[in-house]
Amino acid sequence: KEYQNHPELMEIAERFINYTKFDTQSVDESETVPSNPKQLIFARYLKEELEKRNVDVRFYRVEDPDLHILANESETVNNCYEDITALPIATPEKLVKSDMIILGCPTVFGNVTAEMKSFIDSTIGMCDDKALADKFFACFTACRNSLCEGTRTLDTLIYWSQNMGMLHIPFGIHNEIPHCNQPVQGIVHCEGKDGLISPAPQIGLELAAYADDLASYIQE
Repeated sequence: KEYQNHPELMEIAERFINYTKFDTQSVDESETVPSNPKQLIFARYLKEELEKRNVDVRFYRVEDPDLHILANESETVNNCYEDITALPIATPEKLVKSDMIILGCPTVFGNVTAEMKSFIDSTIGMCDDKALADKFFACFTACRNSLCEGTRTLDTLIYWSQNMGMLHIPFGIHNEIPHCNQPVQGIVHCEGKDGLISPAPQIGLELAAYADDLASYIQE
């Protein structure tokens, strides 16, 4: 209802609802929420939004040798285990072929996961030879407790990109989106304990706005 005076925003919000099958942020209805890790949902949606803007997007995952263990312990991970493992694994060599690199990562104890840390550590040699210099960069995360917690993860990813000489594209300020409360660095979703708070249509609007900005840099 809050978007009724903004038909263009309402269309995006409805599309995001249909895409994720989420129509609530209430943990009271958490049993009915499709159990997809938020990063997978965000990455897929951002990929589709960029492709609509004529950007060629490749989708990778960082290597996680313990993912099968987590899938046995978590229904959330188990339900999309095959989708995750079907993705090709990101390597430093694949980064070199990209014009823009977008990293998405859960926030754990106020920072990136061990798997993401291991991946970015593997690129240390690329810092010396400036292999990623002048490439565009963007990032997003989902965290448990607060926006500040997720922002620390974004800052870690941005710090890596700056060491590589990359050009970070911030989410910035989007006053055209009602109630937008994202940090300028990128996108953060606060998912609560055990990931029970689902993405609301608001996130769909914000991801679409970010896609507009990112595509404009690629297409210039």
